[in-house]
Amino acid sequence: MNARFAVITDLHVDIMHDGVARMQAFCEAAVAEHVDFLLHLGDMQYPEADFLRKYAPESLEKREGRAWFVCGRDDEKLAVKRLAAQTGLKLYGVLGNHDMDSCDKATACRYWGMPGPRYSFVEGGVRFIALDTNFLREGEQMRDFDHCNYRGRRAEDLGFLTRPQLDWLEAEILRSQEPCVLLSHAALGDDILCVHDRAALWDMLERVNRERRRVILALNGHNHVDGMSVRRGVPFISINSASNIWIGHRYDAVRYSETICRAYPHIKGCAPYRDALFALFTIDDAGISMRGRSTGFVGPSPQELGFPKEASFFDPAPLVRSRSLPLCALSGDGPAAG
Repeated sequence: MNARFAVITDLHVDIMHDGVARMQAFCEAAVAEHVDFLLHLGDMQYPEADFLRKYAPESLEKREGRAWFVCGRDDEKLAVKRLAAQTGLKLYGVLGNHDMDSCDKATACRYWGMPGPRYSFVEGGVRFIALDTNFLREGEQMRDFDHCNYRGRRAEDLGFLTRPQLDWLEAEILRSQEPCVLLSHAALGDDILCVHDRAALWDMLERVNRERRRVILALNGHNHVDGMSVRRGVPFISINSASNIWIGHRYDAVRYSETICRAYPHIKGCAPYRDALFALFTIDDAGISMRGRSTGFVGPSPQELGFPKEASFFDPAPLVRSRSLPLCALSGDGPAAG
């Protein structure tokens, strides 16, 4: 077992003016470290207009007035995908909630070359299982995120794995000859900005890991913070955004030029990171090694602007911590120190 990979998430090219530079830093680090593949955990960018015009023309009209962050800089989006392709490395991904702001799930999967919203793959003797956390609850029904239909809904009705997916996941884990890593956009181990049926997942993990250690790690994006929780002995790691933490327009601050703010109007609602954040992983027989990065905020921090601590499961900070974890079960239940 020896899997080496680079992870990036929540680049948000539609919000940030320097998404291409951040992606370039990620790709250069991945190539320099000779990783086996690239992984993104969602919310990278909306599909460019030409892609939608070709594959989902109805989405061009639907996205107007619905999607949160429509940005006309499609040249930047093409550059981001080109940078990933130029590494010569396979790019795997999961669907983020904003990936369906301007299209449906089938179109988002096609854009990123994903076989479907949920799937698994094996690299370096490890099975990675990509999950879909983008479901909204309407009464007793679960609906797919589709053209930003989750906008304005209650938080408690957003973000689920669903029973059919949990059943599929358990079967996938039990049939695997390799140790498994779970991949998701929304958090599976935290208690804020998380999936609401996570307790059923934890119970299932206890079951499948009872005879032997089948699930060794879970990774998510979405929360734009760095942190780790332990549930049923499994480490759940939140990977920080490559770009920023979203604090909302209530805490607007001007951090860049008037020209940039006019072209990227939602950048004021972020606390951007000075440099790109991402992580480099190695999983081998010795354990799990994660190498992160640290930088600073551009302008005032969320804390300086009065962003409430309870809005985030982990403290907002411009970093991805480095960690070394064993393959055996960890103790504790909840947020882990460091």
